[in-house]
Amino acid sequence: MKYYYLITVLFVLIACKKKPEPPTVPAQYESGIVVLNEGLFEQNNASLTFYDGTTVYQQVFMSENGRGLGDTANDFDTYSFGGTEYIIIAVDISSQVEIIDRKTLKTVVQIPFFDGINAREPRHINVNGTRAFVCNFDGTIGVIDLISNSVIDLIDVGANPDGLAIVNDKLYVSNSGGLHYPIYDSTLSVINLSTLLVEETIETRINCTQMIVDDQDEIYLLSNGNYDDVSPALLRIDPLTNTVLETTEMEITSLAYYNNWMYFYNESEEAVYRYNTVTEAVEPTAFMDVSSYETFGGIIIDKTNERLFCIDANGYVNSSIIMAYNLSGNFLFEFKAGLVATDLIFNN
Repeated sequence: MKYYYLITVLFVLIACKKKPEPPTVPAQYESGIVVLNEGLFEQNNASLTFYDGTTVYQQVFMSENGRGLGDTANDFDTYSFGGTEYIIIAVDISSQVEIIDRKTLKTVVQIPFFDGINAREPRHINVNGTRAFVCNFDGTIGVIDLISNSVIDLIDVGANPDGLAIVNDKLYVSNSGGLHYPIYDSTLSVINLSTLLVEETIETRINCTQMIVDDQDEIYLLSNGNYDDVSPALLRIDPLTNTVLETTEMEITSLAYYNNWMYFYNESEEAVYRYNTVTEAVEPTAFMDVSSYETFGGIIIDKTNERLFCIDANGYVNSSIIMAYNLSGNFLFEFKAGLVATDLIFNN
């Protein structure tokens, strides 16, 4: 009887044994979505999420590299060199630019951005040929040579630059002055990509950040106002004359562009609208109602597969939710990302 009891207990223990945990990394990163998660300010918890169409893998940078991504990752971009594809990431508070292999997510190099002991705070990145241009919140543009992975120049611009766009061999930099409330900056710096010199400074509107460039090579610039008595606005700029053609006051954030349509979020109406860059007019009715979102966090367009992705940052303290739609605004699927998802890269 005693032995029977021991055998019974042994079988119960075997039956209750936990199933093995699923792998923390996928078999491949060549097909799927890489999500950049900003993390919480000064919490050192920026991360990458990977979604392969079936399974979500969190903390994949940590899993592949044995360390965290750093503090507050704001932006990333892709490029290829020598037959290898890369992702380059601006990690703001850590003041690092991280370059990783796009297919393995293994780190290639970290490039520090400091002025002595002072952090330059890289916020946005735009790759052009074999150079990456990094706008730093200390009022500089860092130029990285992607052959040697080194900083080859620093260009002084305006206060707290927070947006980049390239048109006609010129780099446009929006100077927000975001840390100088209530005296914001209101300029665009125009840098010649051949000489790496600021050749013109354009007066625009206060607290400008994000830019998109349409198929007619016009620049659309987002002015955030002062969050009080100066409302947000959309500026249309002619890069041939470097003049502001039109300023339209509207509740607008989170610009995205594809095929003559600019998509933006109207905060007061909690809806996504569309602006036609050919007719230069906003559609009168909302394209998509997103009032169910806890915290609208941005719009990203997958141009290859013609899908629109919206981020619900979920109060900035919970896992973000990424929701996919077709370009008619019909819901397709959703998945969870990390804390404060901010951008997506589509590996196809």
